[in-house]
Amino acid sequence: MKTRTEAIHQFLSSVMIAFAVGTWEQKEVTSRDGHMKIQTQVFFASIDQRSERAAGESACTALVAVIADWLQNNDNLMPIKSQFDSLIRDGSLEWRNLCENETYRERFPDKHFDLETILQAKIRDLCVVPEKSFIGFFHPDGMEEGNFEFLQGAMSFDNIWDEITCSEISSNGSAPIFIVSWNDHFFILKVETDAYYIIDTLGERLHEGCNQAYILKFDKNTTIRKLPGNGQSSEEKPVAQQVAVAAAAAAVESQNSSPQPSNSSHNSKEGTLVRGSEEPTKNEQEEEVVCQGKESCKEYIKSFLAAIPIRELQADIKKGLTMSTPLHHRLQIEFHFTQMQQPASSSPVTELATCTPEVLDGTMPEFVCLKTT
Repeated sequence: MKTRTEAIHQFLSSVMIAFAVGTWEQKEVTSRDGHMKIQTQVFFASIDQRSERAAGESACTALVAVIADWLQNNDNLMPIKSQFDSLIRDGSLEWRNLCENETYRERFPDKHFDLETILQAKIRDLCVVPEKSFIGFFHPDGMEEGNFEFLQGAMSFDNIWDEITCSEISSNGSAPIFIVSWNDHFFILKVETDAYYIIDTLGERLHEGCNQAYILKFDKNTTIRKLPGNGQSSEEKPVAQQVAVAAAAAAVESQNSSPQPSNSSHNSKEGTLVRGSEEPTKNEQEEEVVCQGKESCKEYIKSFLAAIPIRELQADIKKGLTMSTPLHHRLQIEFHFTQMQQPASSSPVTELATCTPEVLDGTMPEFVCLKTT
């Protein structure tokens, strides 16, 4: 039989687990392409949406709605670890409930619901404010303009970021909270005076093998560096050609009685880059600081989240490959400004509209308004 002391200890342990606070950890994360490294604070949940305790494989849209609603109702606060876990479980449950709806299953066979559907389902009292939201595109560098004529006059990611930095704190003191859509995934951006926060419920978005949802904090202590030996551009040789060159170089060296040492760097996404035997330059030996402070958030989105998909798009265009996904969709990023749903009034309610671009006859995408209430 347990003593009273043991029983109290067990009870306190269960309470600590149920109300785990968590801590901000100073982390160093390398981008998937091996070009950049970020040093900043990260807050982890115990689980992410794919964990067994959440079972929310494709629940990212429902999850961002649930988390945005929590942030709207808890001004100037961030969730502790147990709350973060609970939000992930709650959002995943809402998603599973929607998956039981036959109409939704027919519209979304992959069960990856769009934001409009989630808002209309009213899983939370949340709405999007179109006049404070932005839809724009990443503008790839070094590409022929003919492939991107539809971008002329369209808002760029840089333009959007300029607008976001000008609207950091609203008149009532609340920090703007955006639901961001990029590359078929959704995450949260919270904008404060001294910091930006990215909240993502899929651990793999941070780095390969991560199975915990996370919050990235971008403040005065955040630094992004360019790693040495990664000055190559999108004009690099494809992997197969690099391997062929490497094999030829190895054959030459095997026949040379006094082979010169060769330098190479490995890139998990793009294979082994073959380099000459010259001595590394100073820039290759040292890590170059790209940016510091809260604005590192902008560089993180461009160089960590968007860099590889954009380079893959550039490669597909150069090869003349037929694309199953429209070109504009692969470059499109959306920032949806959220707020709590206002109580219904006796006067007629004006319908809000969220707009998504649609390419018509290969011309500049027109914005087709999808009404939400």
